[in-house]
Amino acid sequence: MKRSVAILSSAVLVVALLTGCGKGDDNAEASKPTNQNQPAQAGDQANANDPLAQFPKLNLPFSVDPNAAVVEYQGGTLSGKEFETFLRVINFLNPMQGQMIEAADQEMLKTFAREFTATKILAAKADAAIEKESRETAEKSFDKIKGQYLSLLGKDEAKFDKLMENQGVSKDVVIDQMTLINNSINVLKKNIDDAALKKMYDGMNKESLTVASVRHILISTEKRKPEEALKLANDLAARLKKGEDFAKLAKEYSDDPGSKDTGGLYEDADVSQWVPEFKDAALNLPIGQISEPVKTDYGYHVMKVESRKQKSFDEMKEQLRAQVLEQEYDKFGKTELDKLITKYNLPEPKPAAGQAKK
Repeated sequence: MKRSVAILSSAVLVVALLTGCGKGDDNAEASKPTNQNQPAQAGDQANANDPLAQFPKLNLPFSVDPNAAVVEYQGGTLSGKEFETFLRVINFLNPMQGQMIEAADQEMLKTFAREFTATKILAAKADAAIEKESRETAEKSFDKIKGQYLSLLGKDEAKFDKLMENQGVSKDVVIDQMTLINNSINVLKKNIDDAALKKMYDGMNKESLTVASVRHILISTEKRKPEEALKLANDLAARLKKGEDFAKLAKEYSDDPGSKDTGGLYEDADVSQWVPEFKDAALNLPIGQISEPVKTDYGYHVMKVESRKQKSFDEMKEQLRAQVLEQEYDKFGKTELDKLITKYNLPEPKPAAGQAKK
């Protein structure tokens, strides 16, 4: 399993908050069957009007003695209190993780415990300079996270304080936890030098480095015969070559929901993400030229590349560093971590509601 929890820096976890909340709850609510003739209950209406309802309290699926050694490793232990705090902070930073925590079985609890033990072992190697950097980053990240929560809570500071109380965390606890996580990351980063990253960059192929702004109109073959789609694509290409507005025609004719509303534009996108035929056109079509219809599995595309460039080493450096960081953690896990852990004393998950304990 990839290091899906502790390897995330607090800066990354800030992003997770916004992507995991708000709209997702709206969609879930919209998908529920409703009876139009049945009046809403007072409690339901209160929840609907309370923004705190989208951040329910985390119910841990186990009980554990705060002083118990959940994990024993060479040089230390992971206590029950530390484990609970870790899980509550992760839920606060990324509520989507909370759903996974509440549903955790024994194997998943072991994964969480193993991840946090790795964090503790690596963080213990941090020197004063790393500790200072990690705490400063954590403090700035907390302010960003608080701002995101406030935007979802109507800028109500009292509601934010109540949310933290409900989740069993405090500002100091969250910052301390993020500092620990950042320490573990920065310890690994310390050994990743720019020379190694430059060597990786120099070995990358053209398509991996290229970003392009591309407009296109997709004429889908899903609901048309291929010959009908091709005819319409050719007609549109001819109109565009005569000078008609690309964005206007894309909004009117394109079957691509991902770009239709932006006038067919994908701006500064990595070309490597696209299907081969579309990617090849994005890489090779002369700038500003209207293409002949490009056939893919989706249908026919009329394309125009508005700009294209290769990302410089400076632009790629942090992305490459993140890749190496993941590799370094995997290496640590495979060659050191499991040798350092001497014993697991994991709490037994509670049976799910309505499910008999085995």
